[in-house]
Amino acid sequence: MRLRSNRTTMTLVIVTVLLVFSFISDLSARQRQSKSPQDIYQEMMLELEELEQRSPQNQVAVFKLRDNLNKLYSHISGDLTDPFNNQGKPIVADLAKGNDLYDPCNGLEDEQLKRALLQIVQDHVSVGYQRAQDLVFSDIDNVDGYVECVYTGRKLKTSGEPNASDMNIEHTWPQSLGATGIAKCDMHHLFPTDSRANGLRGNNPFGDVDHPSWEQGGSKTDKEVFEVRPEQRGDTARGMFYFSIRYNKRIDPKQEATLKRWHKEDPVDAKEKKRNDRIQNFQNNRNPFVDKPELVDRISDF
Repeated sequence: MRLRSNRTTMTLVIVTVLLVFSFISDLSARQRQSKSPQDIYQEMMLELEELEQRSPQNQVAVFKLRDNLNKLYSHISGDLTDPFNNQGKPIVADLAKGNDLYDPCNGLEDEQLKRALLQIVQDHVSVGYQRAQDLVFSDIDNVDGYVECVYTGRKLKTSGEPNASDMNIEHTWPQSLGATGIAKCDMHHLFPTDSRANGLRGNNPFGDVDHPSWEQGGSKTDKEVFEVRPEQRGDTARGMFYFSIRYNKRIDPKQEATLKRWHKEDPVDAKEKKRNDRIQNFQNNRNPFVDKPELVDRISDF
């Protein structure tokens, strides 16, 4: 059994090396460019996904290969992610490169603005669901070795994904309501959450709670709607607005009114901006409503 596993791992390594060699060869032979570097990268990532599905017992090895491929592409093309430093940590995005990112939105409102924003955010790179969970707990929301539940404020010391019965991933836009496929692993709406709080929220809409059946850390629910603690309300609202634009999902008017109010009550802060930068390092897209909060007022119906 161990021999078969070793052979499978070796096959993964050999295939990846061959793919990387092909990738570099294509880059050097610019006069024969029939495919862009990003096209080649996408093909390699698809091949890794197929290998992962065929040999799930080597999932960890595939993750490492995928990480190295991301780093290689980053250094060669400077297009998918920002470079990594000497310690292998992603460098925060140079926002000067994107000063004109939202120029196509100038003067637009409502449906025209929504279409323009979709063009800006839609070509992101999906890291896969397992990798997204790892990143949230090890990098995106890890501060000095601690991850904080966005609903209760409880902190957990961890360097990676913890036991799911302790703390897990909250899909701000519930999976049962459309967060499937690549939307399931889009980190702009994924947050670390106490498992019990996550379960109590379920797929209930966000709203104000007058008579809670449960409350902790400022968040509460009456089993019909879920009210987010004040320091997370804006982040949650902007995650919902992003998801609505990116995946063409409608927010019901009552919930939208609440989210717009939360957006104003809890404005963008330095922590949320840094989170947006970190996600860009891996997904290659940003949440426009973190960069340009005023865009929310120019959309009357999400």
